[in-house]
Amino acid sequence: MIKRDFSGWIPFLFIAVMVIIALYSVLTMDKVVSWNSDAQAARIKEAIEMACVQCYAIEGSYPPDLEYLRDNYGIVLDHDRYYYYYEVFASNVMPVVEVYEKGS
Repeated sequence: MIKRDFSGWIPFLFIAVMVIIALYSVLTMDKVVSWNSDAQAARIKEAIEMACVQCYAIEGSYPPDLEYLRDNYGIVLDHDRYYYYYEVFASNVMPVVEVYEKGS
C-alpha cells in the first residue's frame, strides 16, 4: 500500500477556502446594505405611528400633520433622505403613514 503525503495541500486548501469566503462576503454585501436601509424606513414608520398613538392617548385626537409630531413629540424627520406620506382622515382615526427612502 502506498502512503501519500497530503500535507503540501493544506496551505493551498486554506487559501482557497479564504478566497471563497472573501468573495462570498463581497458579493452579498450589497444585499445586506439594501436590507438595512429598508429596515430603517420601517423603524421610522413605526416610531411615527407610536408617536401618533401617544398623541391620541394624551390629547384625545391624532396629530394633524408630521410637523405637529416634530414640534410636540420629538420626532426627527430627515427630509433629505426619506419621503414621508401622512394622510389624516379624521382626528379620531389613525392616520396612514408611509416612509420611503429617496432613490429606491
